[in-house]
Amino acid sequence: MTSNSFIIAGSGSFIPKGSISNQHFSPSHFYDRSKKRIQSQNELVISKFAKITGINERRWIESGHVTSDLGFFAAVDALEKSGKNKESIDLIICAQNFGDIQEGTNRGDLIPSVASRIKAKLGIVNPYCIAYDINFGCPAWILGLIQAKNWLDSENGKLALVIGVETLSRVSDPYDRDSMIFSDGAGAVILERLEGKSGVGILASLTRTDSFEHNLLLKMGPSYNPDHDQQNLYVKMDGPKLYEYALDNVPTAIYQTIKKAGLTLSDIKMLLIHQANTKMLEAITARLFKLDGQETYPDGFLPLIISWLGNNAVASVPTLYDLINRGKLEGYEFNPGDTIVFAAVGSGMSISAMVYKVP
Repeated sequence: MTSNSFIIAGSGSFIPKGSISNQHFSPSHFYDRSKKRIQSQNELVISKFAKITGINERRWIESGHVTSDLGFFAAVDALEKSGKNKESIDLIICAQNFGDIQEGTNRGDLIPSVASRIKAKLGIVNPYCIAYDINFGCPAWILGLIQAKNWLDSENGKLALVIGVETLSRVSDPYDRDSMIFSDGAGAVILERLEGKSGVGILASLTRTDSFEHNLLLKMGPSYNPDHDQQNLYVKMDGPKLYEYALDNVPTAIYQTIKKAGLTLSDIKMLLIHQANTKMLEAITARLFKLDGQETYPDGFLPLIISWLGNNAVASVPTLYDLINRGKLEGYEFNPGDTIVFAAVGSGMSISAMVYKVP
């Protein structure tokens, strides 16, 4: 039986130009979950926020753009870098959560799918290039790679375009301190099936959903400001419990995926993890190495871009991959034979992890 490999043949990303510093929030009026005005000085709130999250600025979508525009820009970038003909794409998967959101509203437009809109914007005529979305929270882009691999394998397909895109600034409650975390952006890759070549590309993956106990740690809800329109819904999260869930479960999931690939932690060069919160990511990585009997992780193992891009959720891992892949993140590079791990945790609560060997 001939073995196939599934490799990333090209990557792209789109980072909005609109850089929003922490000081943007100085005039904000924040409320807590009980809908009471927070009396602390905003400078103190912002200072604590920066210390915990590591975020100093974030990128927000520009006026006139919607989610499918950002995904389209990243897709064009990935196609150009891969050198692949757009009409040869067999499958488009778009990992996203809210659809197209017009400026001035927080209501998502999900019909047709964002993937279908991106296909139309790319001008792909081929009717056998199918396009659909995945709504799976922050781990959706990794799940998209898993589904693309399985689809290409079962349908004898050749190429898949897998996009992760987010416009969280348009679904963030301006009266919630957590709104400072969220940002916008898009990343994309071309996944290619190579016949008769094994041992490179996607080596193993793992996904789990813990909805029985943890389903509502991330959810949609009305503004914390009781005087603000309570009909609109915004992203809401239980930060402390989410942190606890991630720390308890993400390191184990990553470790299991590495073992599933027949490898050890010492074989892994880098962990490309969803850029959620610097403190949390460092704690996850430290606990991962403790599972292996090691007290700390090596320099260069955990690349971070959250300080200047914020948390753009499903877009963060493909964007991080693209920046390293194209030599745009100082101190980091991929070389043939390097083995890396993708990982993300998000609503549901769900986790996805994948081991990937650079061809």
